[in-house]
Amino acid sequence: MLALLQRNIKIYFSNVPGVIMSCLGALISFFIYIGFLQKNLESSWSNVPKASEMLDLWMIAGIIAIAGITTSFQALGQLVKDRETRTSDDMKLTEISSAGQNLAYVLSSSFVSFVMQIVTFIVMGVYFTVVDKITIPSSAYFPALGYMLLGAIGATLLNEIIVYFIHSSTTFSRLSAIIGAAAGFAVATYMPYGTLSHTAQTLVKLIPSSYEASAMRSLLLNHISKSQLSPSMRTELINYLGIHFKINGYRLTTLDNAYVMLGMIALLIGVIVIMSFQADRKAKA
Repeated sequence: MLALLQRNIKIYFSNVPGVIMSCLGALISFFIYIGFLQKNLESSWSNVPKASEMLDLWMIAGIIAIAGITTSFQALGQLVKDRETRTSDDMKLTEISSAGQNLAYVLSSSFVSFVMQIVTFIVMGVYFTVVDKITIPSSAYFPALGYMLLGAIGATLLNEIIVYFIHSSTTFSRLSAIIGAAAGFAVATYMPYGTLSHTAQTLVKLIPSSYEASAMRSLLLNHISKSQLSPSMRTELINYLGIHFKINGYRLTTLDNAYVMLGMIALLIGVIVIMSFQADRKAKA
């Protein structure tokens, strides 16, 4: 399994143009924001103190979560290729089980997703720090890495279940475009959480990466909202921007987001294990 894990990571990062395109795909929302949306949003937020900095930090949090989803899905393309070329069948001749193969793909894709999220964070952080003179709180760096890791694992497990039913590279490439477009809505970045209907908000809360985005927003924005906003405005923005989700009337804290993500990860692992056992049973039948 370790050899398969190393092989998948090496294949992904050895394709330099593919890595660059994967990174650009994750950053497309960033380019749209700075090119078309930033000034309009700032003008509509003219009554909010430090509106520009808050919008930049809110966008950073959302795009990092989007990057986690899209890059992990791209990395799982290797699983589809191996299945299409029958390489996965050759692997079954070795001692590695279907569960072991799936674990190797999940770990390698999670690693790719984690690294690409860090790259995305650095690119956006440097740009906004230099151009907009924002301040990213140093206290957020270490917790942010933890949430990026949880987000990478959660996104990869969910993508693994989707990819399980794909056996063609053509289908995968088409679905990849859909995932890339849907990811921004799934983590309430293309449209703020507060503007969504109750049903849409419920769907957002079913995606592990949305809790990563919420936690990142809290880490990056709390230092501004607590010192610059009145209590009523702060509450309004918390609900509007999706800084803290509510479940059955209870407002989740940043730590609660981690617990929810861990629970979702455990549930997704259980689903994948069951699917792997069923695949082994069919292969032996």
